[in-house]
Amino acid sequence: MKEYLDYDERIKKLQKIVDEVCEKIKSGKLTVSEARKEAALVRLKAEKLVPFEMDKFDLLYKSRFERLIQQFLLPKTKDNPTK
Repeated sequence: MKEYLDYDERIKKLQKIVDEVCEKIKSGKLTVSEARKEAALVRLKAEKLVPFEMDKFDLLYKSRFERLIQQFLLPKTKDNPTK
């Protein structure tokens, strides 16, 4: 039972970290480079918290971070009309 609680706690902690970085990106106060560094740091933290779940992390969060960077940080161009 403790294993499940420990796992749930690690997932909740990771989700909080991810949410914080997403909010930073959405604020528009980071540069693209800073946002990508933040995302990379989250991935390093995830490797420590849930090393056996990195395929899922990459599938879910890598694309989420990139989408938010595209939407909130990259300038509006013909190729990127999201802003």
